[in-house]
Amino acid sequence: MFKYYITVFCCLFILEGSTAQKTYVSSKDSDAKAVSILNKIKTKYTAPNTQITSTFSLKMEFPGQSTRLEKGTLIQSGNKFNLDLKEMGIINDGKSVWFISKKQKEVQINDYSKDAGQSVINPVSFLNDYNSKSYISRLLMEGLKDGKQVDIIEIKPVNRKTEFSKARITVTKGTNQLVKMELFNKDGSHHTLNVSKTQFSKQVSPASFTFNKARYPGYHVEDLRVN
Repeated sequence: MFKYYITVFCCLFILEGSTAQKTYVSSKDSDAKAVSILNKIKTKYTAPNTQITSTFSLKMEFPGQSTRLEKGTLIQSGNKFNLDLKEMGIINDGKSVWFISKKQKEVQINDYSKDAGQSVINPVSFLNDYNSKSYISRLLMEGLKDGKQVDIIEIKPVNRKTEFSKARITVTKGTNQLVKMELFNKDGSHHTLNVSKTQFSKQVSPASFTFNKARYPGYHVEDLRVN
């Protein structure tokens, strides 16, 4: 379950496309404007020595199951992050990852590895790896939506083995600040991330990415690190 949530967050920081008069079959078909916006988003969210704090709600829809809604916060800086949800948390300091089950009062520690799959990768790190050759992108809409001037972009991965078929991102026009992301998986599930507030700070707090055992009295801690 821990890895599932991180997979969702990591995947949600990528997107897909389509337009009525143009066929989108390779990255060369992407809208130039969509690619430009995506590159600006990447620059904004992966700027060095920047700490980003987001307040969000995540709606998860699965075929034949009840819709699930999670609310929480995500603090990110470089390849470090701190995800806090009602029943769980994940802290990554760039070397180790702490999976925290609040319901079961358990903490599992693992070595962090960028090559360990999408399951434990920081969304900011994922954006840092974004390049226009890996995705087919198009600008779906630019204009007023829900009282805000926004750009809406869709992308789909060139690699057809990816678990999701397409994704969609909504950002405020001009500022390229994330408002909403949707992920469409090949298994029929659909995830919608709504970001209500984002703060960017040039002051990075190491404590935000440090596991403090004193905050979790009575928790069983299992250290599975090899290094």
